[in-house]
Amino acid sequence: MAEAVRTLVPSEVKGAIHDKRDGAHRGLALSDIAILVRSSTNVRDYMRALEKADIPCVVRAGPDLFSQPEVLLFISALAISAGVDRFLGSPHSPKSLPNRIQTVLSCAPEPEPVLRAAAKALRKAGLAFDSKVEERLLAASKAIHARVGENQSSKTTQVAALRTPGLRDFLTSRNQLRRVFPQQLFHMLLSEAEVEAWDTCEGRGQTALFHLGAVSGLITGIETPGWTSVEGYRWQVIGLCQYGAEEGRVEEQPLMVRPDAVTISTIHGVKGLEFAAVFLADVCASRFPSNMASRQPQLPLAGRILKEIDVAALADNRNHDGERRLMYVAITRAERFLFVSYSSKKTSQFVKELNALVNESGGIVTNNSRKLLEELKYAPKEHRRDERLATSFSELRYYLECPHDFYLRKVLGFAPTIDQAFGYGRGVHNLMRAVHSDPRKWAALADDRNALETEIEKLIAGGLFYLRYTTGDPAKNMRQKGIRIVADYIERYAPELRKLTFEPEKEFETLVEYEDGNGGALISGAIDIVRQDDPPRVTLIDFKSGEPDSDKHQNLNEEEMQFQVALYAVAAKKELQYQPDQGLVRYLGVDKNSKEKRELAVPLDSAALNKVKKSVAQTAGKIRDRRFVSGPTGRDGAKRCAECDFIGLCGMKEAKAFKKENTQKW
Repeated sequence: MAEAVRTLVPSEVKGAIHDKRDGAHRGLALSDIAILVRSSTNVRDYMRALEKADIPCVVRAGPDLFSQPEVLLFISALAISAGVDRFLGSPHSPKSLPNRIQTVLSCAPEPEPVLRAAAKALRKAGLAFDSKVEERLLAASKAIHARVGENQSSKTTQVAALRTPGLRDFLTSRNQLRRVFPQQLFHMLLSEAEVEAWDTCEGRGQTALFHLGAVSGLITGIETPGWTSVEGYRWQVIGLCQYGAEEGRVEEQPLMVRPDAVTISTIHGVKGLEFAAVFLADVCASRFPSNMASRQPQLPLAGRILKEIDVAALADNRNHDGERRLMYVAITRAERFLFVSYSSKKTSQFVKELNALVNESGGIVTNNSRKLLEELKYAPKEHRRDERLATSFSELRYYLECPHDFYLRKVLGFAPTIDQAFGYGRGVHNLMRAVHSDPRKWAALADDRNALETEIEKLIAGGLFYLRYTTGDPAKNMRQKGIRIVADYIERYAPELRKLTFEPEKEFETLVEYEDGNGGALISGAIDIVRQDDPPRVTLIDFKSGEPDSDKHQNLNEEEMQFQVALYAVAAKKELQYQPDQGLVRYLGVDKNSKEKRELAVPLDSAALNKVKKSVAQTAGKIRDRRFVSGPTGRDGAKRCAECDFIGLCGMKEAKAFKKENTQKW
């Protein structure tokens, strides 16, 4: 298969011919190819074969993510930071973490030996990770454990060798720790390991970062319930190790822009996706259709419930209908090339049936794949251009500000660290939605501040202002600020609330076509307020609460806010059948006596809307064409790098220069 993949894409400039919608041809890229397996048991074998042939690949085969050396390296670092002294798991399950470690690294299932063995494996794979970096990562992990697990602060001299300013500050702080942010610690460890050296958008480094982006997503999962106490951190890491090894999986990124690498996945993992070339592996007797699928499950139940459940129906039937459906999914993932392979003396029933089907379909059944591949024709390599990107203004904005931020965030899947104020902006918007859903009620309260605030407090008590990541005085202060700014808004705009009609949070999806006509970008979002004015006209209103939300740079500048509202106007006209005359951005939280601007007018004439459509089409086209090797696009690149969620792992020249010049703060 590795040889066949290299034949399909023999160089950086050409690939086997594939059709385009306009009747022309293009050459395949590695991202057009998938190897599909019935189960994830032997995925590591396929990955090794591709790596040996110097073919980049990414694994989507469920929990086999935890069989990757780069993942084991950082799982070990996290385990050390949490005071975990041994990885636990069933000795009988090949998916348990100890068995994965034994299979991949052949070492004891203990964090430090695993870290060292994984580091050695990464160096062998050609990744930059010298012994000095290895020792620093280990030292950083142990220092985090001393700070979190033992409440011991480090001396400045003890952390001088660490490269991450935020980590040095964290370790030397004398403040009593009550909580930690696992994602933040993970990012700091990535920085100490200098993964920026892997950040090249190609080759084995791209594969490694893709897998680590998946780990970042899993860490977000353990953070999602909210507060992580100092005592609970250890158990969260243990849970991550247990779940990740046996159940964790890479999620398909919503934009469907795949890394330029071969995908290795279970069949279940690619439902809904298509690839130009699919290798369906290991269609062997007893494995596909699987003998296990037809076994009746042994349920730990007794009594009447067994009369209510058709236990036999939980297993596949004699005709293997369940397995047939899975085979149908597998073979229909292929657009042009489908390679079905098998081994062993006994032939699978499905292979026998497929022989006839392939012949009837104009395909070739052969045991001489070399001859088949020798007859391929080639064209200049070109990534698929007719795909539809599903995105939003927020995501496009990341690309407009920095294409590589978008790549790390949306293609590789890295999650930002979570700010304590997460939920504040959403909470304010929830309150504003409630106000505009019954505007006359709130306008009637505008002259009685105490009654007004009491009613807003009732909304908050009902759950409209949920702050997941903070408690105590900080949470109280944020809620009080939310009450104040919403009450101020109602007092100021009471005349408007008394007489006009509002439609809060109108959701939309609209397609903006690429300039070359090959597909387009499906933009989704929600307009904060559609206001029906008198005389009859429509105004689109967007609110800015003036606080960070999930990351460090949610606040938009005026140009970005105008872009956002104009994009909403495009959707309002096309999808919601509105004809908005104007747009407004209203700044919440501006002091009554301040001279700061309270509103920003947004022109919604034809020229403004055509400009935003063109910008969206061009931006989405660049995403489709994988133009990600670029730092901040604005003039003030250093400021953008300073605010970036991913500065510690970014390998762009702008980020490297910023870190070199700002050794004390990033």
